Amino acid sequence: MKKLIVLVMAVAVMFCVSLVWAGPPWGWGHGMGPGYGWSCYDASNLNLTEEQSVKLRTLQAKYLKEITPLQNKMISLRSEVRLLWNVASPDRDKILAKQKELSELLGQLGEKATGYRLDYRAVLTPEQQSRLPAFGPGMGRGRGPGWTHGGRW
Repeated sequence: MKKLIVLVMAVAVMFCVSLVWAGPPWGWGHGMGPGYGWSCYDASNLNLTEEQSVKLRTLQAKYLKEITPLQNKMISLRSEVRLLWNVASPDRDKILAKQKELSELLGQLGEKATGYRLDYRAVLTPEQQSRLPAFGPGMGRGRGPGWTHGGRW
């Protein structure tokens, strides 16, 4: 009976965590990455050619395809870490191992984001690139569109 209660509670916690991570259904919440249709920058002000638009959409689709499994793994790892902490006597070695795995994953996401940003800039003309800094403080949770790993671009 106790095992059933613990299982139900674990499922409830994971459900609540997923709702919290989903964020509000409007604006630039604390999501795990750019939404579909989002370009790395506000492309409408860059006066892109049709060829550039196609290249940038292709880059974006490739980037999202690459990071989606990593983001899903990160969400899973964060849930596992939370569950490891929510016991009477947390296992130090297990928590540190999961935290290391999570840090490595965040590094991979950061590398993908940097590669995407560099590839994106390579499609733009020097004039278009000079307009990029006007689009905000950079990428990072809660500071603008998209997500790297908590750092700025």
